[in-house]
Amino acid sequence: MDKAHVTSRQLPSRAKPRAGWQTANHQANVARVVALLQAQEERPIRLSELCRNAGISERTLRSIFKKVFGMGPNRYLHIRRLHLVRAALSIASANTESVSDIALRFGFSDSGRMASDYHALFGEYPSQTLMRMLP
Repeated sequence: MDKAHVTSRQLPSRAKPRAGWQTANHQANVARVVALLQAQEERPIRLSELCRNAGISERTLRSIFKKVFGMGPNRYLHIRRLHLVRAALSIASANTESVSDIALRFGFSDSGRMASDYHALFGEYPSQTLMRMLP
């Protein structure tokens, strides 16, 4: 028999594709990624760390983020970090903490760029969020 005409019925049973395996595997990957994100709500998580801890490739991670969140993982993680900064600023004391210190805590080394992105997302500057907490 010519090798070019081998069908799946002629393959050994272990080599046959299982119905729905990609869907189940995809759902398991999504569940792992979401669980890792929820477990790391107190600190920023890097893309490489997310891939390593979820046990998936960066390509698979990008596919998951596009399907589940409608954006790439870097964009999602950046927005997530901005939300973490906002939450920290909303409970911080302007007398003891600065926007720069809080930005650094969440992985923003350029506080000016962070402030610009923050303003674009939330419609106010980080300093305004921090000052709202003054008595």
